[in-house]
Amino acid sequence: MRFFAILTLFMALPAFAGPAPVPPLLQQQAEKVGGSVVKSFPAPDGLTGWVVKIQGRYGVVYTTASGDYIVSGALLDKDGKNLTTQYEEQYIPKPDAAGLAASLAADPWLVDEGSASAPLMYVYADPNCSYCNKLWNELRPYVDGGRVRVRWALLGFLKPTSKGRAAAILAANNRSAALAQDETKFDHAEEEGGIPELSPVPIEIGSALQTHVQQMNDAGGVGTPTLVVHRKNGWNISYGTPKDMAAFISDLSR
Repeated sequence: MRFFAILTLFMALPAFAGPAPVPPLLQQQAEKVGGSVVKSFPAPDGLTGWVVKIQGRYGVVYTTASGDYIVSGALLDKDGKNLTTQYEEQYIPKPDAAGLAASLAADPWLVDEGSASAPLMYVYADPNCSYCNKLWNELRPYVDGGRVRVRWALLGFLKPTSKGRAAAILAANNRSAALAQDETKFDHAEEEGGIPELSPVPIEIGSALQTHVQQMNDAGGVGTPTLVVHRKNGWNISYGTPKDMAAFISDLSR
């Protein structure tokens, strides 16, 4: 996968929490890009496993006993079992969905629509994201029918115009109407939202957009839309547009 290829070539490990020292090779790679080590763990045949975090995303890599080599990707045992998958499940921290929801609840830079008494969902979205546009359109009958309340956490990372469009929405007197303008006039051929960019972007809005990017990364989201929803078992994080929207909405709870 592309993410693990990046980990192999450009691993960044400037800090360490655990008993094994970081090999010099990994220290050298730390100078190239930012990142951190969450923990180490023993792996087969003298390998050391590492949980690493780069740009909010976690992954598992390995170093050889000499420390002169970094290995990433699937580590298979003699029976063909993917140990990397097992280690990811065992050692990678789970996103704190409840903590994320609490942070979003206090966020003044969201676009709020729907009935306040309806089940709540948060959505990380980019104004130039065609999948977000699909989600926005599919949610219309549920928002208008009082079955869901949606609070959109906008960010601007997909295209050069994303930041200015997100800022235009957040700076508007009526944010939900500005979001509707962006989505109803969305140009799918060019993958561009329908609201003109705001320039320059106010500092406080730019900071809010960057915070949303960091939050989405920390939640394990690799792109938009990333959803934070409340179900009977508490807050959950899901990724992408739901395949069965009716079932997805029915499963929400207050």
